[in-house]
Amino acid sequence: MVVKYVTVERHIPAALIRPPPPTWSKPGGPQVTGDFVERGDVNEAGLRVCTAQVRKIAEWDRQ
Repeated sequence: MVVKYVTVERHIPAALIRPPPPTWSKPGGPQVTGDFVERGDVNEAGLRVCTAQVRKIAEWDRQ
């Protein structure tokens, strides 16, 4: 009887390890109230992207 072992390397899909969106920045920092709103929106969007990526990676790893 011959037994053959095959090593299968699993890699995380590229779409799941792409970097998150950049954080908000403005030369001189926020100057008007709208800047704070914009910064919050940008940072929240980045957090949502990271959260979705981590969930998908965990789901992929369970397979």
